Amino acid sequence: MYQYELHVHTAENDLAAHVPAAEIVRMYKDAGYDGIVITDHYFPLFFNWFHAELDGAAHSQIIDRWLRGYRAAKEEGDKIGFTVLPGAEVRFGDSINDYLIYGIDETFFYNTPLLCFLQGGLHELLPLLPKEACVVWAHPFRDGMTVIDPTPLFGIEGQNGGTDAYRNQMAQQFAAHYGKPITSGSDFHHPTALARGGIRTETPIRTPKDLTDILRSGAYSLIFPDETSK
Repeated sequence: MYQYELHVHTAENDLAAHVPAAEIVRMYKDAGYDGIVITDHYFPLFFNWFHAELDGAAHSQIIDRWLRGYRAAKEEGDKIGFTVLPGAEVRFGDSINDYLIYGIDETFFYNTPLLCFLQGGLHELLPLLPKEACVVWAHPFRDGMTVIDPTPLFGIEGQNGGTDAYRNQMAQQFAAHYGKPITSGSDFHHPTALARGGIRTETPIRTPKDLTDILRSGAYSLIFPDETSK
């Protein structure tokens, strides 16, 4: 079985994350995983954190800066034979809801407006995505989040390594009510979150489309905290 982590934040992009991307790659390989998806925060706060670098920057320069964590992880992954895929955790200005996007590549970010500033939120984002992309509502029952109808979304993150168990159970019940697939992710920001989520599959995942094909097929199982790696 292959193991993949679906929710990772890098120190290059997130002031709340404490591990550089290359080190994250090595940590997950040592933990028995075959790949990770870098889902750095794509939200307005990013522009506050790094305003000195981003003020007056062109769109392409902003995307270059935002992809720094992913690219550092990908470079290390290529060296050691470990899959690193691009993703995003998008938040809009009207709530603190977070949405994980899978099945996109670097080109997508250069060819779309700054996602976190879309005035129409999800309704404007979804038509911009490639047809194979999957949008998953991350940890939907954290304090302050707004409950929405998830019908337009692919799925729900029913196991989040940084969320209380009872809130994950609420997310799982919510997904079952709407007939939505569940994903699992560690929500890695620091070493204590290592290997607290992800998926197992019998098929190797090497590209963003490979990942979304697996998610849409349902041919995967969830990784929960404290399970023994392969």
